[in-house]
Amino acid sequence: MAPKKKPQKQSNKAASSSSSSKSNYQKPSAGPKLQISAENEDRLRRLLLNSGRTTPPITAPINNSLSKNQKAKKLTNVYEKLSCEGFVDDQIELALSSLRDGATFEAALDWLCLNLPSHELPVKFSTGASRFPTTGGSVGVISTSREDWDDSADSLVQIEEEEPEVLVRVKGKQDEEDSLISSGKSSQADWIRQYMMRQEEEELESWEDEVDGIDSSRKVSGPRPFDVIAKEYYLARSDAIRAKEKRDKKGQEQAGLVIRKIKQEITALGLSEAMLESEFQREYAFEEATEKESTSPIPDKVHESVNADALSIQPLDDPSLGTNPVESSGSEEIQPKTIPSSSPGQELVTSDDNTEDVELGDMFSEDVPPSEASPHELLELQKKEKMRELCSEKNLEKLEGIWKKGEAQKIPKAFLHQLCQRSGWEAPKFNKVTTEGRNFSYTVSILRKASGRGKSRQAGGLVTLQLPHQDEDFEFIEDAQNRVAAFALHKVFSDLPVQFAITEPYASQVLIWKQEELLGTIQSTEEDRRANFVDRLLEADIFSLTASSSGISDALPMVDTYVEEKDDLGVVKSNHRAKSDSSMEAVCLSLQQKQENKKKTRKYKDMLKARTALPISEVKKDILQHLREKDVLVVCGETGSGKTTQVPQFILDDMIDSRNGGYCNIICTQPRRIAAISVAQRVADERCESSPGLDDSLVGYQVRLESARSDKTRLLFCTTGILLRKLAGDRTLNDVTHIIVDEVHERSLLGDFLLIILKSLIEKQSCDNTSRKLKVILMSATVDADLFSRYFAHCPVITAQGRTHPVTTHFLEEIYERINYLLAPDSPAALRSDSSIKDKLGSVNDRRGKKNLVLAGWGDDYLLTEDCLNPFYVSSSYNSYSDQTQKNLKRLNEDTIDYELLEELICHIDDTCEEGAILVFLPGVSEIYVLLDRLAASYRFRGNSADWLLPLHSSIASTEQKKVFLRPPDDIRKVIVATNIAETSITIDDVVYVIDSGKHKENRYNPQKKLSSMVEDWISQANARQRTGRAGRVKPGICFSLYTRHRFEKLMRPYQVPEMLRMPLVELCLQIKLLGLGHIKPFLCKALEPPSEGAINSAISLLHEVGAVEGDEELTPLGHHLAKLPVDVLIGKMLLYGGIFGCLSPILSIAAFLSYKSPFIYPKDEKQNVDRVKLALLSDNPEKSSDLNSDRQSDHLLMMVAYDRWVKILHERGMKAAQRFCESKFLSSSVMRMIRDMRVQFGTLLADIGLINLPKTGEFTGRKRENLDVWFSDKTQPFNMYSQQPEVVKAILCAGLYPNIAANDKGITETAFNSLTKQGNQTKSYTAWYDGRREVHIHPSSINSNFKAFQYPFLVFLEKVETNRVYLRDTTIVSPFSILLFGGSINVHHQSGSVTIDGWLKVAAPAQTAVLFKELRLTLHSILKDLIRKPEKSGIVHNEVVKSMVHLLIEEGKPQHT
Repeated sequence: MAPKKKPQKQSNKAASSSSSSKSNYQKPSAGPKLQISAENEDRLRRLLLNSGRTTPPITAPINNSLSKNQKAKKLTNVYEKLSCEGFVDDQIELALSSLRDGATFEAALDWLCLNLPSHELPVKFSTGASRFPTTGGSVGVISTSREDWDDSADSLVQIEEEEPEVLVRVKGKQDEEDSLISSGKSSQADWIRQYMMRQEEEELESWEDEVDGIDSSRKVSGPRPFDVIAKEYYLARSDAIRAKEKRDKKGQEQAGLVIRKIKQEITALGLSEAMLESEFQREYAFEEATEKESTSPIPDKVHESVNADALSIQPLDDPSLGTNPVESSGSEEIQPKTIPSSSPGQELVTSDDNTEDVELGDMFSEDVPPSEASPHELLELQKKEKMRELCSEKNLEKLEGIWKKGEAQKIPKAFLHQLCQRSGWEAPKFNKVTTEGRNFSYTVSILRKASGRGKSRQAGGLVTLQLPHQDEDFEFIEDAQNRVAAFALHKVFSDLPVQFAITEPYASQVLIWKQEELLGTIQSTEEDRRANFVDRLLEADIFSLTASSSGISDALPMVDTYVEEKDDLGVVKSNHRAKSDSSMEAVCLSLQQKQENKKKTRKYKDMLKARTALPISEVKKDILQHLREKDVLVVCGETGSGKTTQVPQFILDDMIDSRNGGYCNIICTQPRRIAAISVAQRVADERCESSPGLDDSLVGYQVRLESARSDKTRLLFCTTGILLRKLAGDRTLNDVTHIIVDEVHERSLLGDFLLIILKSLIEKQSCDNTSRKLKVILMSATVDADLFSRYFAHCPVITAQGRTHPVTTHFLEEIYERINYLLAPDSPAALRSDSSIKDKLGSVNDRRGKKNLVLAGWGDDYLLTEDCLNPFYVSSSYNSYSDQTQKNLKRLNEDTIDYELLEELICHIDDTCEEGAILVFLPGVSEIYVLLDRLAASYRFRGNSADWLLPLHSSIASTEQKKVFLRPPDDIRKVIVATNIAETSITIDDVVYVIDSGKHKENRYNPQKKLSSMVEDWISQANARQRTGRAGRVKPGICFSLYTRHRFEKLMRPYQVPEMLRMPLVELCLQIKLLGLGHIKPFLCKALEPPSEGAINSAISLLHEVGAVEGDEELTPLGHHLAKLPVDVLIGKMLLYGGIFGCLSPILSIAAFLSYKSPFIYPKDEKQNVDRVKLALLSDNPEKSSDLNSDRQSDHLLMMVAYDRWVKILHERGMKAAQRFCESKFLSSSVMRMIRDMRVQFGTLLADIGLINLPKTGEFTGRKRENLDVWFSDKTQPFNMYSQQPEVVKAILCAGLYPNIAANDKGITETAFNSLTKQGNQTKSYTAWYDGRREVHIHPSSINSNFKAFQYPFLVFLEKVETNRVYLRDTTIVSPFSILLFGGSINVHHQSGSVTIDGWLKVAAPAQTAVLFKELRLTLHSILKDLIRKPEKSGIVHNEVVKSMVHLLIEEGKPQHT
């Protein structure tokens, strides 16, 4: 359509006052503008098309119920709509042919925007930075925009905003064209301006096309851009041509060598050599054309009008039709390639004398008598008559108001522009057609509006016209354009006698075309073409339904194959499949003979005697007899019964003695890796065998990243996760004879999940008549045996008595009395009035319940009661105790661990009690190191005694864990400080004294964070009994319980709540899909105690949100990897992307902080100092980026910087210096140590799935865990290539935290903004943020709470905290690129040039740019799919598309030059 008026500018003041008077909430702006340079966009588009990714899934559902007519109507409608948008018929037909049944308007626009270069797209869909082909290049490097661009064009149409928009400018002329086309009403001045711009553009086109590599002088890194390579190739080819002409063989050889090197370089970039040759041919042709034009003489005379009487129009079969004599300078003939034209922009003027009688008269008359006319001659006479009518001046009335007789005739280009403007259409566009020679040829494109209704309706759309004879080209540009303009006048305005109004020789040519049309040689109408195309498409075989599922149902076999082959993944492989029955019999006999020989040795006899003395031996015969008769057995044994070590050996010895040892394959699962390793070592010792895994040992173990087994292994101890991985590769477990599930009473998530699978296997095998059946044994110390028996069809239960010495238990009130302890008023364990804490936490009254905020797990102080009285104090229970003990209990905060009491109690035991190790139970790792630090600082545990202060938890190395089983020298007491890992399975023989804090950490779901985290809580009565039993293994012991008898008897739960009922089910759901166990809900309903339907639905919904499943619960590639990472899905997603995008080290730190808690602490009245320290940490960061705010507006990057500084000081100056650093920066030293351990844990998980390769064990000496952390921080590693780029880190952070996102009014759609719940009516002096439903606020503890202006209008956050307001904690400002690449579902609005994310976030972007980001997402999907097959080949080093995405993010973060 025609250009429209430019809207009037408003002053900022007026706009501001007007808006403020009406409402305090301004209408959202157009959104942050998202554009990239044309060069980068063209390179990225070509790389995506050449990346080898499979065709994107069809976006529209396929309706096979449509009839052929309905499909035809649908396709025709799509065809016409695309044409109306300005696409050429050839482009449309190619798109529809590619999309087939999935052809919708939106899908076709996506296809066209991706596959067509910018200069071939209609204006509103392209970026507009370049309307002509560029020389292109690779995408390995994304260059910045030109800094020397004159942006004056933008000033004509740019409307000032009250606040600056977030945008990435694309410098280009198209900005002005977009504004002209999309602005208000049409005006003659604007239309003329556009016409003149077109004229100038066309005049300059011939030499503009010769400009090679405008941006080639930019500084780039990495591979050379394609345009630089193409230019070097052009020079080399030119040298080769010149050398050949001169017969210079040496020159030809040198040029050939250069050409070969260039071809090797272009192949290495993943591009084809044909692209080089194509660029050369185009440049060579353009250069020759320009040279000829510059040397050709321009005619100094204008062609005069041709007298109509001199023109002879003959039928096409007349051989003399090809040339027509005209009056002109030089007596030239009218031939397509030799017609000289006027100078550019000059009109051809004809005399009035020659135009008054432009009537052909009798020029068709012949001397043939009418009576002798044949039928053919009569037909010819009829055609001549029609031509006379066309040439009659009576037709001039049709030109009324356009042109009248006596006016100067116009060149076809000018007249075509005039008619298009009159019709309300957009100005025609002339497009150069590349020709082989030096001449010129053009097409003309006209965007028409639809008109008429019903049968008289004429379809609108873009029509592109080319001369009938496509081989026609012309020596001059103006002549070529006028010739095609004349043809357009003839075709588009066929009802007008345009030949009267245009100059010669074009008027005569129009008449020739009209005669050709009468003879039926002209192509059919556009409507006919569309109808014919649709018919062909429907009838062709290519239109059959060929769309395959976008899921990766074939990926499971890939995973299975990889898991089976990858030994260090912990898959328990069968060692016996390839052996024949005869060889197996020989193995069985050999094992039996070795067993008999071993029984004769004295060492074995002594060990067997000790084993026989265990209580479990009394029920050995019952166990074996039940296993012969039943498939499932429950074994209950109290602590010390020996069930963990003896039951597996009973089965193994029985099979060996019955000459079935070769077939024996026992798997015994343990809930923790340390238990699997220690029990395996103990069993090997009892069997008088070498260490597990050696050739002469039948015992082995396998935990994540550590394996000790061999072909001889018949009894394997492993963690539950390892057995589940075996199930991924072998779902029938045909080679396994027995599965022993130990510690089932813990009711872990994976333990209950395993029980569902085992029950299904047992039920399935009961229906099969196979001789060999799997046997399942469930073992526990304290368990509701009937619950498990009922679950497995009332299977038998065997109970063994425990063998423990009596243990005396002292509760807290007795401990106070025994050591005469005084609880100091300022002790952290004492209740006190603290208004600052109350203010920080907000108002929480009795009606809401005084929540134990320790459970929040994020460093919040506990909430104190108003009267400072312990709410659990019952005075009647303590009348017999001293006043001091009663005062202590009244003021006691039971939610806090009293480290002073712990230290004093340990010293008391050391002073007054007999020899024996002390075992202290604390809830977590950080608490362990707080106590160990206090003990190490005391005089009592200095020197050699400090070496026997031992931590015990799942994160320490196996070699360090084994030290707890050793005995110390006689004069030193061993103190073991452990988590609940020492509660079951592990038996430390010399423990006599137990100190039980009564706390442990459970994995719970935090709905505000949408994350699982370890939170502190009270243990159950069953747990307490287990801990007490640890003190009576060797001799009578003592248990000191740091909780009151009242809490144990009245407040503690009898049993621990099963994890399946208190934890999110997301990870479990992923395992169900990975193992191919069917739909999630029906499977989980088979559990021992099924979770609620709401919990299941919530988990499935979250999996869809993060992109782990799609459709009907189909696992995506991302879902496959998340299923193999035993972490929260959001954390797992961050870790995966961190490794793939080369920023692993910072992501490891951030993921650890998110999973644990913030390292910052807030002492009373120190908030301002803490804020100052936070800013100082970022300002002092030596690796900060040049952009001052790019890495400052992020709490998560702040935590990362704090950790990096701490680690650096720790390695360079030692632990004490690191401790002083933490004190000066308000950081928790224990949290930092925990983060270091978690970083190593997360990093090894990625090594577990093959994404990174850990260094060999021999490369590290001493403290392996600390050295691994250093290795993960190594900036020279490929996975840390971009670890110092904050833009990339924040993008990965966005991937992990999304959909925890908020936006201000610049990033929200108008519809969503109007529906928001807003607070108050006062004028806001701050930036208001919204979460899609309501206004939210940045928490005062966040570093972003101090900023007034933000780099981008989007932020991600960890959690929401609601008091009197809704606060966002731990926030990071993220860019539009990050959200488009890693955010929610995107919807491209092609015509309006905008994108919406999840229906409420918005970004302004040209359609082509938006579609490129859409395609990048699909490509990332493919990269993750490739990661299944070859994880080591999917990182930043191996993928050009990933590199391009990284560079896009980096370029976006750089300051823009406008």
